[in-house]
Amino acid sequence: MLYMMRYVLIIVLSIIPFLSSFTLPLSRPPLRLDFALKAKSSSTVDVIIVGGGLSGLCTGSLLAQTDKNVLLLESHDTVGGCCHTWTRKTKEGVFHFESGPSLYSGLSSTHSFNPLKNVFQIIGEEPEVIEYDRWGTVFPDGTKLAAPIGPDGFNEVLMGKYGTQEGRKEWASIMSRMREVGEASQALTSMSLREDVGVIRTAALRYPGGMIKTLKYANQLTAPFKDVMEELDIKDPFVKNWLDMLCFLLQGLPAEGAMNAVIGYMLQDWYKPGVTLDFPRGGSGGIVDALVRGIEREGGNGEVRLNTHVTGLMFDQEGSRCTGVKCGDGTVVTAREAVVCNLTPHAIKNILGDGAGEELKGYVKGLANNNKEEGGVEDLKSFIHLHAAIKADGLPKEPSADFPAQWAVIRDWDSEGGVEAERNIVLCTMTSLIDDTLAPEGYHVLHAYVPATEPYCKWEGLDRRSPEYKAMKDEAEDFLWKALEEYIPNGRERAVMGTVQVGTPLTHERFLRREGGSYGPRAVAGVDTLPAHKAKGAENLWFEGDYFFPGIGVPACASGGAIVANSIVDVSTHLGWLDKIKLPGREKV
Repeated sequence: MLYMMRYVLIIVLSIIPFLSSFTLPLSRPPLRLDFALKAKSSSTVDVIIVGGGLSGLCTGSLLAQTDKNVLLLESHDTVGGCCHTWTRKTKEGVFHFESGPSLYSGLSSTHSFNPLKNVFQIIGEEPEVIEYDRWGTVFPDGTKLAAPIGPDGFNEVLMGKYGTQEGRKEWASIMSRMREVGEASQALTSMSLREDVGVIRTAALRYPGGMIKTLKYANQLTAPFKDVMEELDIKDPFVKNWLDMLCFLLQGLPAEGAMNAVIGYMLQDWYKPGVTLDFPRGGSGGIVDALVRGIEREGGNGEVRLNTHVTGLMFDQEGSRCTGVKCGDGTVVTAREAVVCNLTPHAIKNILGDGAGEELKGYVKGLANNNKEEGGVEDLKSFIHLHAAIKADGLPKEPSADFPAQWAVIRDWDSEGGVEAERNIVLCTMTSLIDDTLAPEGYHVLHAYVPATEPYCKWEGLDRRSPEYKAMKDEAEDFLWKALEEYIPNGRERAVMGTVQVGTPLTHERFLRREGGSYGPRAVAGVDTLPAHKAKGAENLWFEGDYFFPGIGVPACASGGAIVANSIVDVSTHLGWLDKIKLPGREKV
């Protein structure tokens, strides 16, 4: 039974939709002042969380709803990791920049499968959410289309331009074939999962129908989507290219490596009637603020401590229990119950120290192995980014079919490497079209980046002060401006002085401590498996973040953070949390 539960855990953790990508801050953003982050002097707490990324914030905000004393330690002067906004102040006003692509769904609905929404429901805090209905695409032939998400937008706009009779049939066959897979991917909420025998009560007994359906479709859920395309003999070039792009944007992999469960969920969610996209007011920072409020709620025991870099983990004499952490300022904090690391495997390895037992050392060494030939999961590539504020003269104030707030620029469907080819796809966003509080009146904020296609080796070893590095940044900036200028022909001439910021793989590596500036693990469906959260060789040590189940993306990291919190609390507390979430179309079954 325990083996089956673990198998179900692996399946369900892999089905979370990857609707928002992680990117990098371009500089250390200033401390947000809209919530109080206090620097208390506790020396012993119940739970220590190392790292204030989205997973750590979700774990902390949930645990803070109990009587546990929770301390989250963040090395930087702001929390959120990649999921945040930051500001630039000029004589024109204050501009707010969005770190990611800003593509969210499932946050505005009262009933939602999105685990981040479910976390908000449990902690009683959430951001205001703005709804909108479309994103755009610039195709290799120069055509610009901004279709509403949902079946009508795809069938009437995209297939209206590029569809063939055979292509329409193939798309219909895919939607039909994936319908049951999509429903199965939503059958069992990841919020019910925990990494102990208690999962029988919180998942199997709480949601027996969902458990049965998940097990019934287990093989299909974990198989690569390419198997379905081969089974249905999909040949239409546009359909294949479109699906490759969607898979890549959701999971960092083309269809051949994407998991059926992810694509089934996305097709079920994005192509249903009446679906909308969501944007938190204030950008990703609105999400972060809500989670921090959950941690530092009035009368609670939670604390977020900034500018506190953890330099080492501490262990008992046997090295089998993590007893606390050492900080760069000499502070030592001990933990009564658990230590949670919201870090990459490489970062964990760097702070493990000599006190860890041999089993744990070997386990972490294996986690940090990204050499595929040696059995590791290889890393995805990195990014280049451009952020800027521009004058809005003559530009729209809200998104439309003629001018979307977000668009993808595809350079060549037939390029070697396809959607993964270097700089072949650029994602662009003008979030101030959705939330006008992000820029002063008369201005907009822009963001463009390549999603995990920039080779680190081109930048490795460069001196950031060197002419060579500056020249490469200038070239990257020019390339990204061209993508923005697909909709804003004179974009760079509109730029506000002091707001143009260019990020490189070295930026990502430096500020987010990502080895090689990587986007995350390149976990191929049917080949690679991401590890669970419980550390091997240390009874009270937990790992979370996008290098662990379920992987990359906002919903995935929120889910992982929730699973760690679920596993730390007792079953009755976990069941009480499940009473607070609202899932579409069903109550407890």
